[in-house]
Amino acid sequence: MNLKHRAEEILGIQKEAIQNLETSNSWLKSIELIKSVAENRGRIITTGMGKAGIIGNKMSATLASVGIPSFYVHPAESLHGDLGRIASGDLVVVFSHSGSTTEVQNMISQLNTLNCNNNTIILISGSKKPSISHTHLISYGEIEESSVVKKVPSTSTTIMLIIADVLAITSAESLGFNDEWFKKRHPGGAIGKSYEKTENH
Repeated sequence: MNLKHRAEEILGIQKEAIQNLETSNSWLKSIELIKSVAENRGRIITTGMGKAGIIGNKMSATLASVGIPSFYVHPAESLHGDLGRIASGDLVVVFSHSGSTTEVQNMISQLNTLNCNNNTIILISGSKKPSISHTHLISYGEIEESSVVKKVPSTSTTIMLIIADVLAITSAESLGFNDEWFKKRHPGGAIGKSYEKTENH
């Protein structure tokens, strides 16, 4: 295998998927929903199975870092007590490329029963007709995974990550997010030190 050629092919597939991605009314509606919940002191819960779940975890970490309370709930663990972490009125962001992940389906079904359908569910998926129950859908449509084994999540998780970042950052900025918010949540590490240097000059 020509490693350079293959690496460039993989990069090209993912670049094309990113270039074809467009903001839409479904993105804007999701931003408004996240903003509204945050303004009313609600929380943003993210979830997803496998690689999609890792993207959910990252979105939650981003939201928390920019001042919007958030945490990740694992779909399998949710059915062993963790559903109780999600209060009525919390907004749930679900990541599922297929839109039919069994563990996520079961989680959302049980959550709707527990909280009497009082949670807004945003589903980020490649499917246009997902079977996972949702209030609002962001569908990025069909994409080509970049591995020769087309079942390997690669391009799909890249797209999910971009959508997650756009939703999280735009929501926070619409609420007034600035350096002061970020500094308060990052007193340590290189980021914390960079703020100290700025203040000392």
